[in-house]
Amino acid sequence: MSYFDDELIAELRSHNIAFNILPANDHASIVREINENIPFSGSKIAWSKLNNSMNFGGDLTDSPTSRLAKEIKKVADDTIIIVGDSVCDDAYCINLEQLEEALSVFSEIPQHTYIVQKQLNWIACISFEGDIDFALLKPSIPQTPRR
Repeated sequence: MSYFDDELIAELRSHNIAFNILPANDHASIVREINENIPFSGSKIAWSKLNNSMNFGGDLTDSPTSRLAKEIKKVADDTIIIVGDSVCDDAYCINLEQLEEALSVFSEIPQHTYIVQKQLNWIACISFEGDIDFALLKPSIPQTPRR
């Protein structure tokens, strides 16, 4: 665990954000899936090569992380996985209900932070350069309302 993971964990706890650290083999599997299925240009995702990609950096009406959270909630189920590419050693699982607060915390970390789910139907990224992007990778199946 890195210094940034220690700081991140303290910050998540101070905001009462529930999380789990993804086991190392699951973390490696998610990273492998991203690297094998997502086009990159250097160290960044090549968003222009993905259909249905969106950038939230220029949205001045709402915070970009709030807009990203709303977009993710349209297609996500309950558990979200957040993986960094440099300063954080661990991957974090959070509940969809706390996504917006968690994205606010993760947006302060100087790395590319990828937000996904295990099935990799979509991907989002908050980059250390200030870009906030999202793309559907597979058509989403409309979720049946719960009773």
